[in-house]
Amino acid sequence: MGYSKEAERQNKALGDIISGRETEKRVMVGYKGKEKEDGDIIPNMTKLMKDVRMPWFCPDCKVLMKKKLDDKMWRLFGHCFDCQITMENKLRIEGNYEGWAKEKIKQNKISFLKDQMQAISEWRDSNAPEWYNNVGVNTPQLEKEKWDIDMVKVKEEATEALEKYEEVLKQLESK
Repeated sequence: MGYSKEAERQNKALGDIISGRETEKRVMVGYKGKEKEDGDIIPNMTKLMKDVRMPWFCPDCKVLMKKKLDDKMWRLFGHCFDCQITMENKLRIEGNYEGWAKEKIKQNKISFLKDQMQAISEWRDSNAPEWYNNVGVNTPQLEKEKWDIDMVKVKEEATEALEKYEEVLKQLESK
């Protein structure tokens, strides 16, 4: 083990205790947060992590979620893998599985299109890219690199792409 001042201090304190000498007095300082009448205040991050983190037990069937597929199904559907299999089996028995699967695929396509539209609109609204490079070995220098881009053409193409995405999105949502 390595040397540390804390280990040395603890060894000295143990030696003092064994030999009956007075030990060094230390004060430990801690922080106690504000309290409500009901008890401790729960920070917002704790609430957020509670919603995001997979629970130990499935909220539907109350079984321990310990399989790798349970984690995936929790993130996608909010319950364990076994509950998902049961739900899909029930849909197949009722003859509704194909419709449910097609609706899932449609929603994924719509989500993808919306993400692409957002990325294109951000790209359209941005300026020509600039970079600062550190050049020079002995004397550091900052060099500005700017690309010459026809921003008018970029905005036209981005607007055209957004219009086409809008058309496809309307077609998907109308189905």
